[in-house]
Amino acid sequence: MNLRETAEYAAFRAEVREWIATTVPDSIKGWRLGIVTGPGPTPAEIAPLEAALAQKGWLAPAWPPEWGGAGFDTLRMVILDEEMIRAGIPPYRNLNGINMVGPVLMRWGTEAQKRRFLPGTLRREILWSQGYSEPGAGSDLASLSLRAEPVEGGWRLNGQKIWNSRAHFADWIFLLARTDPAAKPRQAGISFFLVERRSPGITIRPIITTDGFHHFNQTFFEDVFVPAENLVGEVNQGWTVAKALLGYERFTLHFANPVVIADAIGHVKEAARETPAGAGTAWDDAGLRREVVQLEMDADAMRATRLRYLSRLTRGEAPGPETMIFKLYGGELLQRVIDLHQRVLGAEGTLWDGAPFPPETVEVGKHAAHIRHLTIGGGTSEIHRNIIAKRLLHLPD
Repeated sequence: MNLRETAEYAAFRAEVREWIATTVPDSIKGWRLGIVTGPGPTPAEIAPLEAALAQKGWLAPAWPPEWGGAGFDTLRMVILDEEMIRAGIPPYRNLNGINMVGPVLMRWGTEAQKRRFLPGTLRREILWSQGYSEPGAGSDLASLSLRAEPVEGGWRLNGQKIWNSRAHFADWIFLLARTDPAAKPRQAGISFFLVERRSPGITIRPIITTDGFHHFNQTFFEDVFVPAENLVGEVNQGWTVAKALLGYERFTLHFANPVVIADAIGHVKEAARETPAGAGTAWDDAGLRREVVQLEMDADAMRATRLRYLSRLTRGEAPGPETMIFKLYGGELLQRVIDLHQRVLGAEGTLWDGAPFPPETVEVGKHAAHIRHLTIGGGTSEIHRNIIAKRLLHLPD
């Protein structure tokens, strides 16, 4: 693991910074924690960024050039991501398509599926939502019960998904469905499908979270027909596809990015230096400063773990179970940072929209409400600890 960038990568970082400064519209720069704790911009609001990325050829950094991508190696993708976060640029909204289903189709999709979906995804003509979790299958995803039954010409879906991020904007949903209820183990009877959101029988119902945002949805499937050509990979092999997709998702989660966490810690320090306390400010408290230093050390430790993982990828090795660490540790660490920010602000840390205070103060209460889901969504912390113990530390059951 080399902690220093070569001259080549340093030059690329400088190029990215220059491009951001001169090309990216000001309207989508300077976002604070809303980058990762709010619903993000709408498709219309993010369109100027996607247009700028497309013109530069960076809209799909990891995709090969033959499919319109930049063909970046792992380190260039990380540099681009880091510099956009530092500039306060929210992640562009078709990440489900660019970062998740796109790579899946390149590896497991048929030629017809690639031709049908990859160009439209890149041009933002196809927006994607993920359909994994169900009311009774969240952390224990293998217990999902959405049923796909074979019928003439394809499959018939019946069941429900939940926590479908931005499904109300999506054109298509990639999902897991049970195709063999009797399979042992349960993972062996699951398949991966592409489903048009506007298909007859699909109903989307919004879930408004505590912070007032509409980001999540419930999705109901009642006799939804899915053509046979929309099966990705082999029947009953969807679990293999899903694991690869989730490995990349955990690594690219913005709330687990060390740059985001370092920025959030910076906001805490800034608030502490400006918040009156006694005869001085909150920053005069040595105990508070120790807490901040501990958070900074923990963020540096996560960054080192991330770099070790990157070293594996640059050697051509497959993602390992350490991707679990990013979601688990990053989510808990960001919660600790925002909780401390609230404590520094006191009563002002619980403010909400409309309060006559600066926006950087008002936002903290909403962020604190929103980030509670970070240790639940995508698998609870308890489940992640169990998997890390078994697959990474090789501890007995």
